[in-house]
Amino acid sequence: MVTYLIVIGKTSTGYSAHCPDALGCASVGKSVEKVAANMKKALELHFEGMIEDGDLIPKPGGVEAYRDVMNELDFDKFLLAPIQVDMSRLEYAVSQS
Repeated sequence: MVTYLIVIGKTSTGYSAHCPDALGCASVGKSVEKVAANMKKALELHFEGMIEDGDLIPKPGGVEAYRDVMNELDFDKFLLAPIQVDMSRLEYAVSQS
């Protein structure tokens, strides 16, 4: 398992999330728990697509890489959350391509 940090923001209809380490990957949900679960699935699918395209999967930047993101956040509206991605599933995708 590899841990990526995601940014979760409150919206008018629930929550949205994105992962600064995986540009273009985002998700939504009615609760923090749901958006986190949806983001986990989105990251796995995003990484599978990257593998199919021959792109390298980005390594998680960790907390240090998020200092700028954290400094810009209004913590009344945003939070950081860890998401664990099962890389063994992605290794299967690599071996099948």
